[in-house]
Amino acid sequence: MRYIKFDLKRIFSRPSTYFILFLAPIIFVVVGSAFFNSLGTSDLKIGVYSEDKSPLSKFTVGVVMSLFQGSTMKYVGDDYTEELKKGELQAVVIIPDGFTSGLFGGKKTQIVYVPSPVDTHVSAAAYTVFKRLFEDLSGGPFFNPKVLQQMYTSPSVPAPELVTEKALDFTHAFAPSLIFIITMFVSIMIGSGLVVYDKEKNLFKLFQLGNLSAFQYIFSKTFAVFVVSVVSGVVSYLLFLLVGFEISALEIILLIAVTALFHSALGVLISAVSSTNLVSNILGASVSLFLLLMSGSLAPISALPRWGEKIVSFVPIYSAVYSTRLLQLFPGSEDNFLQILITLLMSLIGSVLIFIISALVVNHNFMPKED
Repeated sequence: MRYIKFDLKRIFSRPSTYFILFLAPIIFVVVGSAFFNSLGTSDLKIGVYSEDKSPLSKFTVGVVMSLFQGSTMKYVGDDYTEELKKGELQAVVIIPDGFTSGLFGGKKTQIVYVPSPVDTHVSAAAYTVFKRLFEDLSGGPFFNPKVLQQMYTSPSVPAPELVTEKALDFTHAFAPSLIFIITMFVSIMIGSGLVVYDKEKNLFKLFQLGNLSAFQYIFSKTFAVFVVSVVSGVVSYLLFLLVGFEISALEIILLIAVTALFHSALGVLISAVSSTNLVSNILGASVSLFLLLMSGSLAPISALPRWGEKIVSFVPIYSAVYSTRLLQLFPGSEDNFLQILITLLMSLIGSVLIFIISALVVNHNFMPKED
C-alpha cells in the first residue's frame, strides 16, 4: 500500500496531472463535440418501415421510394432493430400509422428517425441532412397530395417533421465516445511513462531493498494510473450531465472503471517494454491513435470487412462505446445487460493478461538479480 501511496503522491505532485484531470476533459468535450457534429458520409443505408398499412400509404411511400434507385433506402420489417444493432443500417425511418391520412388532410405529420448504435456519427449526419431537407420542402409541392395525384402545386401543405424517439439530442449521442476516449488517453498518457521513468532514475534497486516483487510493483503502477483515469472519466461524465446527457450513473461509471483498468494496464505495459522515455511516448501515442480509430468514433466500423468488424468488437473501448449507445438508443432492450457483461469480461480478462505480461517483463528486464 505504501508504494501505491508513493506513486499517487508522485503523480499528483506534477502540475500536468491536474491539466489531464480537469482541463483536458473540458477541451475534449468542447472541441470533440464540435468536431464530431461536423462529420458526414456519402455511403448511407437507410431502412424504411411503414406502420401505415393503408393502400393510399403504399402508393404515397412508393412514390417517394421510387426516387431512390440505388441502395441508399430500402424497405425493412419489424425486426429492423437487429439490423441497426449490427450496423447493417445507419438508421431506420418509421412511417407511423395514420401518416398518409394526415398528410392528405393537410395536417402536420411526423416521421420517426431511429439511429444505429454503430457508426452513430454517420446516423447523426444523415439525420441533419434529412431534417433540413424536410424543412426546406415544407410548404412546397413535394409533399402536396395533389402533386402525387394530379401534379398540382400548393404552398398550404406542410412537409412531415422528422423526429427521433424520446427527442434524442445527437450532441449527447457523441458523449460515450468522448468519455471513453478521454479515459483511454489519460490512462495511456500517464501509464506509458512510469516504468521507464523508474528505470532512468535507477530506482529498481530501491524497490528490491523494500522486498517489492515485480507483481506488486506492476499492481502499484496500474492501480495509481487507474485511480487517475477513473477520476478523469467521471469528470467527463459529469460535464455531459450538465448539458442534459441522461444515462444510468451506475452503468456508465462501471464501464468507465473497467475500461480505465484495461487501458491503465496497457499503458504500464507500454512503459515496461520501452527502453527510453522517447520510445514510450512514441508507442503510447501510436497505440492511442490506433485505439481511437477502432473506437467507432471516427471511422465507420461497418465499412470494414466482416472479419475486421469481429476483431474490433473485442476491443474494450469500442465495446464500451457500443454498450453505452445501446443504453441511449434502446433503453428497454434485453441485449443491453448481455453487451455490458461482455464488455466487463473482455476488459477484465484483457487487464489480467496484460498485468501478468508486464510483471514478467519487469521481472526479467529491470528487477536487479541477486549475485
